Amino acid sequence: MDTSPLLRAPAEVRMMIYDYLFNDGGNKQLRIQNATPSKLQKSDGRIRSKYYVLERSFHRRCYTTTYQLGTEGVSFCASFMRVNKKIYEETAYLVYGGHTFDFGSHIEAVEPFLSDLTPPSRQLIREISLYKRGPEPPYDYDRSEWRNVCRFLQDHASIKKLRLMVQGGRPNTTWEGPKEFTVDDLKLLFDIKHESLDWVGELIRVKGIEELEVLPDVQYCPPPSSTNMIIFAALSASIEKGLTEFLRTQLRLPQ
Repeated sequence: MDTSPLLRAPAEVRMMIYDYLFNDGGNKQLRIQNATPSKLQKSDGRIRSKYYVLERSFHRRCYTTTYQLGTEGVSFCASFMRVNKKIYEETAYLVYGGHTFDFGSHIEAVEPFLSDLTPPSRQLIREISLYKRGPEPPYDYDRSEWRNVCRFLQDHASIKKLRLMVQGGRPNTTWEGPKEFTVDDLKLLFDIKHESLDWVGELIRVKGIEELEVLPDVQYCPPPSSTNMIIFAALSASIEKGLTEFLRTQLRLPQ
């Protein structure tokens, strides 16, 4: 069978065509999120995994969803990638190798999104962003979802950079007890397996991370009324310094 005229064209010309068909609108970071039940998109021809998520509301209902692109101004001709193997390889590098992927708090979408890619395409993704929810009420803890995503990344991905936003709480009044933790304090909590740092134990299972960026998302919260809330308040105040250094130490990254 003769090679198609497109594949006979110079690589520079093909890349110009691909840039037109896969216009990211200048967004080098793409947001992947869960689709709400009322906005499940019709398939664009690509088979997307379905999965269950727990509604983050008072009702806490479980519903079936899939993932979707949440970044505005992006126009990707996904069906073009299925023309043949050569075109898929070239456009996959453009899409997956040329962007970072932000899952935010929709961490349930990580495994199905990456699982639906071919192994070579999955290996092209080098940077992702995740949001780590707080462990105490009124925050919506994500213990099982976090465990699942870390163990999947451990076995099936080759992430080199992780951008991690950590949710914290700042009481609106002073409180008795520690106000901020040092690296040594956090190591002690981790060594005694305090539940506030369970998620760190899951994170350090992910091998191969070479760069870590930690950002705080600190919101106001009620005055601590329990030991766990006191620890959470002090941990929240430590995100930018003590926690970041502690995570780098556990992942064996340079300080």
